[in-house]
Amino acid sequence: MSKFLVPPDRIPQWIPGVETLDSSHQNWKGVTLKGYHYESQAAAIPPMRDYMIVAYGGSSTSMRRSTGRLWEEAIVGRGRISLLTRAERSTWTWRDPIEVRHIYLGHEGIVSAAEGVFDRDPQSIEIADRVSGEDPFILNCFNMLEAELKCGRLGQRLMVDAVRSQLSVHLLRHYAMVRLTDDSGAALTAAQRKRIIELIEARLAENISLDELANAVGMSPFHFSRRFKIAFGIPPYSYVIHARVTKAQEMLRRRKVAQKVIALECGFADQSHFCNTFRKIVGISPTDYQKAV
Repeated sequence: MSKFLVPPDRIPQWIPGVETLDSSHQNWKGVTLKGYHYESQAAAIPPMRDYMIVAYGGSSTSMRRSTGRLWEEAIVGRGRISLLTRAERSTWTWRDPIEVRHIYLGHEGIVSAAEGVFDRDPQSIEIADRVSGEDPFILNCFNMLEAELKCGRLGQRLMVDAVRSQLSVHLLRHYAMVRLTDDSGAALTAAQRKRIIELIEARLAENISLDELANAVGMSPFHFSRRFKIAFGIPPYSYVIHARVTKAQEMLRRRKVAQKVIALECGFADQSHFCNTFRKIVGISPTDYQKAV
């Protein structure tokens, strides 16, 4: 169905207006800022890919919304916002020219925020349309994104990511209906555990990422991390470090292998990193361990 959902850059085909802001060239992740001047019109909103938040400027006017049956009407203007859900058709009409800013939030970002908030998989997330409301927090997010678009400098991506994350959590807190999945049976299967162990052991000398481990069993990094910890009792990163130290212990028992070689073959950055990590986990230095065995 996603290929039939309309992205932000194609919305003007349904709502013609004069563009005043556009962040699409900034390569922001999961959020887009747009601005428009609209004349009075009746706009048939298509099923959108993202959630749309509207902030109004200028004089007040009457805004009407319908999904095909009843009409809802409210006053919008400076300091007011509207919410439009994704993947749903609706019709919005207004009788006077308006100045608006749009924030488009991707569904994946909302889902990711829900996973972090609830520490569970969201079965469904519903954010209903709202014709008019007051929300200073959302207006502040608009202002921060516009400031980054117009004069953002060092750390712009971090700032935008932070605004996107905070805005996603805010919507979940105040506007969303979230249904969570049953958390029972959340551990990895025996076959998945075997696949992960084999992959880690085969690539101890490499920098294997969380994404690669998750992809190996067809999960998102978030889901994989939770299920891995249930199955093994420690996070994936800690497991990899312990596996490297275990292999290093085996190599040290051979006595003839230099510590520099051990560090390289076990995936440590250098000999110093190897020695510090080994001491932290085993309690003694590699040299003392080799003497003891």
